[in-house]
Amino acid sequence: MAGTWESQNKVIPAAYINLVTNTPLSITAGDRGTVVLAQELSVGEVGTIYRITATEANYPENATAEDKKLVNLALMGAKTVLLYKLPSNHTDDHVEAMLAKLKTEDANLIVYPYLKSTTSASTAQQTIANWVKAMQEEEGKNITAVLTNYVADSQYVINNVQGVTLSDGSTLTAAETGAWIGGVTAGAKITESNTARKFVGAIDVTPRMTKTEMETAIKAGKLILTVDKSQNVTVVSDVNSLTSTTQKLGEIMKQNRSVRTACGIREDIGTVWDSNIKGKYDNNEDGRAIFKGALVEYFTDLARRGAIQNFSADNITVKAGVAINAVVVDAGVQLTGSMEIAYITVNLT
Repeated sequence: MAGTWESQNKVIPAAYINLVTNTPLSITAGDRGTVVLAQELSVGEVGTIYRITATEANYPENATAEDKKLVNLALMGAKTVLLYKLPSNHTDDHVEAMLAKLKTEDANLIVYPYLKSTTSASTAQQTIANWVKAMQEEEGKNITAVLTNYVADSQYVINNVQGVTLSDGSTLTAAETGAWIGGVTAGAKITESNTARKFVGAIDVTPRMTKTEMETAIKAGKLILTVDKSQNVTVVSDVNSLTSTTQKLGEIMKQNRSVRTACGIREDIGTVWDSNIKGKYDNNEDGRAIFKGALVEYFTDLARRGAIQNFSADNITVKAGVAINAVVVDAGVQLTGSMEIAYITVNLT
């Protein structure tokens, strides 16, 4: 994994991959399902990561029900939770130490269930937002974040703003609800949207929103919940906090399904390059044809899975780069979305 590129001036042998979303056209997809939960625990050693699954409860000794509450929410969607122990009254320095440690961990998403640390004028949320962007674009690692009431304007950050009431009468703050959102986001396949995803066990949302308020919130890059007509708490629209689009960063990247697919493609191609191509073939027409063949096989599999559509081998070119050991790949790929908005005309006679 190596990140993105602007000019052919790289030194470390790797695959540097750009994602461009406004182009009209356009190996096995990687697994998902691991979420990092940064939490102030009542027990355990500060800076330790506890790996927890539905079948392996590797909590620190004497962990309380309150210590486990957010993990259980995350496991409603995620396969694995990496529970990072923050100290009570943690500071921005503790957050930065956590992020430094997480650089070598494999995870799909990080949840920070706090509005800020105890540091005066805390910038913890901004630090996390900057970190996931750097991990995506500089390190080539596919990780995003859930932050509460934070306007990141980033396809890599989900902004959740509501709490919920559970069926037992207990309530979750917006920050705590982020653990569930993080779990279902980390666990979602690249062919899945969480729009209309049911929050099992939740019976109400705080605050509730009118239709106009929901439209305003979605346009502002907020992932919101509602109580639907069947009295289920569901996700209204599976969006991230991106609001400012560009020629290269199009409207489709506001959708978390698109981000999962696009960033998954970048990570998977990097794996294909590192494992099967880099340093193993001559940089001539035959060698480049082998690389193209691997890419065609990969994208054909994505099309079969429904992650992309209208794919043809002609959408891929692999050419020699400026340096003797460099290649340049152009791949035109059309993402597949989920049916979420219907415009219907009923003609009555």
